[in-house]
Amino acid sequence: MRALVGTFLFFLSISCLAVQSVKGLERYNQKGNAGTPCVQAFVNADPLNYGTFISKKSKGILTVSKDNLTKIYFNVTLKSNIGKKDEPPVYLRFIKQKALDINELLEYAEEGDEIYIEEFVSSLNKIDLNCAPASFMVSDNL
Repeated sequence: MRALVGTFLFFLSISCLAVQSVKGLERYNQKGNAGTPCVQAFVNADPLNYGTFISKKSKGILTVSKDNLTKIYFNVTLKSNIGKKDEPPVYLRFIKQKALDINELLEYAEEGDEIYIEEFVSSLNKIDLNCAPASFMVSDNL
């Protein structure tokens, strides 16, 4: 009898945990315009259009704005494929920047590398999962 009751309670607890975990994931599903960046990047006050190329020879100060707030703190990630074929990419991060000389970032970049810019948030609880980072590709030919 104990084995039967124990088995019943075991399956009941597993099914409750399964339902609970599905509900917990709902808040992490991206909705709406997850492909549109929530931040706007600028080099010397000239806006950079996300999804475009940035020249390796660019010079100036990188700043970011969001929702009419200028010069917010931001993170920049350079995703570089400098490794050999079939090796994972190398990531270089500049965290909590208010302004960044673009040369400091581009000196590590190669043709085809990707740059991601996102708002700096001090706590994981404040992250807006509906915001995609602004992204750019590095080019030698511009």
